[in-house]
Amino acid sequence: METTEIMMQMVAAGRGVCALPGWLVDEYAKTLAIKSLRFGEDGIHKHINIGIRKGERTLQYLDDFIVTAKSII
Repeated sequence: METTEIMMQMVAAGRGVCALPGWLVDEYAKTLAIKSLRFGEDGIHKHINIGIRKGERTLQYLDDFIVTAKSII
């Protein structure tokens, strides 16, 4: 699908399913007849990779972001 809005409309119309973060489904559930279901007991977990251009590793805001991201894991 091209956009989240179209995906959610298709789900609400009974014409599809999609996998999205729970918080996003909850937002759309305020205006559409949809609900979220968890895949398995613990849901689905994913890994996020960070790419940094050469020479930008020393930027303070990037370093702060990486420190924050690592602290959440």
